Amino acid sequence: MESRLLRVDLTTGKMRSEVIPHSVFERWIGGSGINNWIMWEHFLTHDINCDPRGPDNIFVFGVGPLAGTGAGSGIKGRITFKSPCYNMFGDSAGGGKFPYMLRFTAFEYIAITGKSPKPVYLHICNDEVSLVDASHLWGRDTLETHTMLREELGTYPSHAHTLSISQAGENQVGIASVVSDALRIHARCGGGAVMGSKNLKAIAVQGNGGLKIQMPEEMLAWSDDFRQKIDENEAVYGFKRRGTLGAVEMYQHIGSHFWRNNQGNMFRGGEITSDNWVKKYHKYSEVCSSDCFIACDAKYKIDGTESEAAKKYIGETFRRPEYLTTGSAAGALDVRDWSEVAHWGKITNDYGIDNQDLSCAISFLMELKQRDLISDRDVAELFDREQSLRWGNMDDIEFCVESIVFQKNLFGKIFGDGPYLGAIKYSEMKGQNFMKYATYGKGGASFTEEMRPFPTWMNNMAVASRGADHLKGIGLIEKFQRKDLSKIYFDGRTEAADLSVPTLKGASTALIENQVALLNSYGVCLFHWMLDPAGYTPQDYYGKAYAATTGIDRTPDELMLDGARICNLEKAFNSRIGMRREHDTVCERWMWEPTDEGMYPGSVAAEMFNPVLDEYYEWRGWDKDSGLQTRKSLEDVGLEDVADVLENEGSLA
Repeated sequence: MESRLLRVDLTTGKMRSEVIPHSVFERWIGGSGINNWIMWEHFLTHDINCDPRGPDNIFVFGVGPLAGTGAGSGIKGRITFKSPCYNMFGDSAGGGKFPYMLRFTAFEYIAITGKSPKPVYLHICNDEVSLVDASHLWGRDTLETHTMLREELGTYPSHAHTLSISQAGENQVGIASVVSDALRIHARCGGGAVMGSKNLKAIAVQGNGGLKIQMPEEMLAWSDDFRQKIDENEAVYGFKRRGTLGAVEMYQHIGSHFWRNNQGNMFRGGEITSDNWVKKYHKYSEVCSSDCFIACDAKYKIDGTESEAAKKYIGETFRRPEYLTTGSAAGALDVRDWSEVAHWGKITNDYGIDNQDLSCAISFLMELKQRDLISDRDVAELFDREQSLRWGNMDDIEFCVESIVFQKNLFGKIFGDGPYLGAIKYSEMKGQNFMKYATYGKGGASFTEEMRPFPTWMNNMAVASRGADHLKGIGLIEKFQRKDLSKIYFDGRTEAADLSVPTLKGASTALIENQVALLNSYGVCLFHWMLDPAGYTPQDYYGKAYAATTGIDRTPDELMLDGARICNLEKAFNSRIGMRREHDTVCERWMWEPTDEGMYPGSVAAEMFNPVLDEYYEWRGWDKDSGLQTRKSLEDVGLEDVADVLENEGSLA
């Protein structure tokens, strides 16, 4: 298998095409694995401690080998870069039609460095590439940018599909995101700020090429089998109707929401249920790409009859809020009307900004106001106007959003890199320690789900390579007490599903991280696997599709080793910039403040945190005292060259 990489130096305007040889795919699978390899190689010749907003940072987009094949497993593209808000490894996935359209051009990977002297967009049309003046697009949101580029580029050889930033990225806001086709968001880690720092407004792709599948008959047989499995899966129908919103009721039952900056873990107000969404707003289901058998996405249009609040948003059309959009609005900010939750999703998408970090920054300040730790004068100082900071008040919330996106005032400047750095800066500014009210995990990343009763979930928040994360080491075994999965993964043992003991929780994180790394490298959506983690195993079931597509036939054990290799490279990147065991932690609220409601009241992370973390390091073969990799742990996954780099820099245990 071979793929082509487009390298772009924005400083010089030079571009060149490279062939990624078969041997690289043998080692790194594709997708996020190849992205990681490209970034690692870049920072062997560039300063890894560079300013993430500087020209030496790299911005990589890649799409895995199963994307666009018609496999039915959905498509995810991946962006990879050094994060400007967490100052560590950064990556983010996004769906939509941009990833598969890139595969229909001459390229599957793009690596961008430098800084353009003026705003530009990158245009790829089959094998022709150009940098085009984007001055007319600067200052536009993602919807406007996408619409204008489609009109500008026409329909031959295809409609243009875009990856773009909004005003938040232009202003290099640390939590700015990248948006695909104005709908699908690469939310995490601040990729929008990296594009903005490079004066790169967008990437537009058009193509009508084909894909080469090494064993097409085998791939077709796999796809037919997969469709049958999906059709027979009872969970699929509900997922089609509700998508991730089905988690609202599940999390309300177990007490896993994130309410008012995680002061509680249950939603208030009966409006915010997936049933109410379906009854009032659901219009039709659709696929985010043509390569999915589920169609869990949906569109809505507010007509103003749904509620009193909805009258403000008549005619507003957007995709259905996912659970995390709902959790950040109805949870973190206590918004209790579906039309306002939907509006929150729309503005954060149009403005291209991560609603997880954003909502936690706003709710942090709201809690300080609620507790009378800051005065009306303090608030006016931050916003250059009177601002009530009332929970659930959309006018207040929207002004907070605009303050950050457009860097309007002191609040926008202090909290533009998220709640962790914002809380540090604001504490220093006021001469008070407000850190106990900041919610974050590793690297300062925030996340709006309750973690404290769930040791694997909490461990994942502490060790994920891109900061507190819900998708790197998913705590799906314990969260829903899946003893069946525990038995499958751990030779008949059930402790991984038992919330009362730390045993197998760190092991679960490591094992699932390896599986997710494989799925991210294949370029497929995680949702299919999550519907049946035992039936759609990345190392076995998806491994057959990978072999049929690429001709690279790996055993399940070999593929799991590949997944571990990818995870270890991400870890090595963070070790090079100085991250150690003390960075694998979570905030004071999660660690020490007990939950007071739900199925597991009184839970704190501290009860099991260190034993679980120790077990995670043990399963990885890393040193428990420093949190660093050992030479043996790297040699075991075929990374002797990485071990040499770390040893030379003093970052090896």
